[in-house]
Amino acid sequence: MNKNINKIVAIAIGLSIISANISPAFAYDSDKSSTTIQGLDYSAINAQITSQKPTITLNKAIDAAINNSDKLSLKSKEIKMYRDKMDLQEKINDFYDSIDQKVYDFPYDKLELQAKQTQQSKKFMEDQIASDITNKYNAIVLKEIDIDKSKKDLEIKTKDLNFMKTKLKIGMATDNQITDSQIQIKDLQDQLQAKEDSLKNNKGYFKVLTELNLEEYTTDKNIEYKIFRIEGSVDDYIDKKMDKYFKYSDQMLKLTKDYLKDLKDDGINKIPDKPTISKPNVNDYIALDTSIDPITGGVTTKLEKNTSGGTVIDGAYAAKLLEYQKAQQTYLTMLNANGSYIDGKYSMQESEVKLDDAKKTLKNALKDCYSSLVALENKINTLNAQVKSTNTKLRYAKSQVDIGMMTENDYKAQILKSEDLDIGLRTLINNYNTLRDNIEKPWIISNTK
Repeated sequence: MNKNINKIVAIAIGLSIISANISPAFAYDSDKSSTTIQGLDYSAINAQITSQKPTITLNKAIDAAINNSDKLSLKSKEIKMYRDKMDLQEKINDFYDSIDQKVYDFPYDKLELQAKQTQQSKKFMEDQIASDITNKYNAIVLKEIDIDKSKKDLEIKTKDLNFMKTKLKIGMATDNQITDSQIQIKDLQDQLQAKEDSLKNNKGYFKVLTELNLEEYTTDKNIEYKIFRIEGSVDDYIDKKMDKYFKYSDQMLKLTKDYLKDLKDDGINKIPDKPTISKPNVNDYIALDTSIDPITGGVTTKLEKNTSGGTVIDGAYAAKLLEYQKAQQTYLTMLNANGSYIDGKYSMQESEVKLDDAKKTLKNALKDCYSSLVALENKINTLNAQVKSTNTKLRYAKSQVDIGMMTENDYKAQILKSEDLDIGLRTLINNYNTLRDNIEKPWIISNTK
């Protein structure tokens, strides 16, 4: 639990050190509601990649991953297992009831809670899958955009090199400048190849999770930016989320406490006294054969022998021995029950402390996340203002091209820099959405059982 809670803290810290120099290149509207972030017009980019591929949306990818999850399928089997055990436990209870032995409700009630908890866990797992696929899908989108930008950068640098070769012929460039440019282009080519290899690996793993071959689709480049606000008390909001998250853990703890109380009421919390019955002495139960001498009239007593020559033991010995063994077995059972009670009481106390600590840690982390979320929203709004300034500069640069004061290649280079800002904006939006989802669904970052 703590390991996963730390993920929230890590996200919060990570967002607090995002470079303020990253800013979007294309404006969008923010009106405290769901907003589609489009930025660049990626229709042309998609057309370059493929002209006939259908678009695979994020929601379709999430549905495919959920349908393809073996873990979710196993959860369904786990739920059935608990229900089968409930049926079995019910018959066991009936048996003990039939022989007048006390039946505790705890075993059956525990199984019932475990079935409900697993059902909840299954729903939580669906949210976890959705979050994981969202992150992987968005990472692929960003890599596709970055690769397209890198291709444009390579194209611009190649044109610059060709132009520089022309300038070399008329003495306006040096051989060293040509060499440096060629080295830079080679480095760009290597970087592009590495990015393409990484994208291919990401798509391959995405196919494993969803059975969707992204090479046959185009991804949706739009991003939904949904402003998140907690109305009223932040503490109350987080407490309600945690109540839902820890619902069955709390119920299991209460059930265990009640069970231990029942055991205490039955005296199982005390070490039992040794049984008072002693082990019978076999010599006290040897059968004697008494006879009268017909001549003297005297009485003769001797050990009774069976047909095999063995000593005959009185039947009362077997009854006494059985009574003794039963008392000892009952004593051992009570000792074991007392030992289990001691272990169970400590385990319950340990679980209570750990659960309380997990709640405190999670609540504090979620509050930090919410503070980071608000700060990130302010950063996004600030970047939006910078967007407008950047767009104004691009329009001016375009006018410079139109009057011959700037080359088309230099203008494209400025456009390329602005695309870096667009990628930065998308990264911030993705981080914002991740934080929002973690606050709304804290179980996303936890490996729920």
